[in-house]
Amino acid sequence: MTEYTYQLYSNLLKMGHSVDLVYSMERSKRNDLFGVAYMNIFFKNKLKKAASTGSYDIVHITNQEAGFAAKVFKQSKGKPKVVTTIHDLMRLEKTGFNKGILQKMYDKRVASYMDEAINYSDFIIFSASTVQKDALQRLRLKQEFATTRLGPKEPFRTLPIPDKPKRDFFNVGYVGAISYRKNVIFILKTALLLKDRNDYKFMIYGSGPDKQSLIEFKEQNGLDNTNFMGFAPEDKLMEIYDSFDLFFYPTLEEGSSLPILDAQARGLPVIIYENTTLDDEVTKYCFKVKDEKEAAQQVINLKENGYEKSLKDEVTAYARSFSWGRVANETYEIYKKLVDR
Repeated sequence: MTEYTYQLYSNLLKMGHSVDLVYSMERSKRNDLFGVAYMNIFFKNKLKKAASTGSYDIVHITNQEAGFAAKVFKQSKGKPKVVTTIHDLMRLEKTGFNKGILQKMYDKRVASYMDEAINYSDFIIFSASTVQKDALQRLRLKQEFATTRLGPKEPFRTLPIPDKPKRDFFNVGYVGAISYRKNVIFILKTALLLKDRNDYKFMIYGSGPDKQSLIEFKEQNGLDNTNFMGFAPEDKLMEIYDSFDLFFYPTLEEGSSLPILDAQARGLPVIIYENTTLDDEVTKYCFKVKDEKEAAQQVINLKENGYEKSLKDEVTAYARSFSWGRVANETYEIYKKLVDR
């Protein structure tokens, strides 16, 4: 959601539009009751102050979890048109993706924010077609809606891909949160099947609530072929992707997954879990595996046989066809239609 906000904001500025950012928090906080308290007190006051100016034509809520902003602005004197982007419905799930009493309380509260966004928005944008399909089945939408397909970061799309250095191991990488929903344990179980081979390395970048339990799994099973690399800094991100030979992303449930397109835009083959909820548009060229044994075999195949050049070129071009510039243009046309109306 942060990437979406940043890319939309910067591209709208490039197009010559006046855009104000009204962030709920300047620094990342955990999704817990403190976050709810902050949002309901400090951020609401900030919103009311912004709404009182009556100077906005469009208010775009780029994070559905701050959906109560729709009501604040629609009840202000300016009554701007309100657009909300919905990235996923995971806060509404009861399948155990979000664990713990505090997390469940937070999810319940966020679900009410999403209700306000839907009730008071003039237009809904979905960041993935699977999210739109799910929403139409579960929510009552009275307004117009559209789906916009997100894209890889601009340098990932435009800068040349360097040749891989010669080395004696095959580098399998992951970048993302380390939580139950992301299914990172699947990567470690795959690494376990290859632990007797010294020519495979699994590099896991990211942080999250499941990291410690995964580190314990690594130590208990003697996974010397697996390394937890910590958070991937933004200014090093493309360099990290370019260091991989393969990108492994076994998430269980997702909206529109940008890491897959980022990886493919850098010419990497991508392995995903077969039963994920990811969009067909994003997973079109991914290698889908049903279990760790199949995943290990696919890793071996890619190492020993390589990534076919014609397929690699086709996948890279496909991933690079998605762009944030297009997202900004499509979004601006929605704004314009609402204001003209």
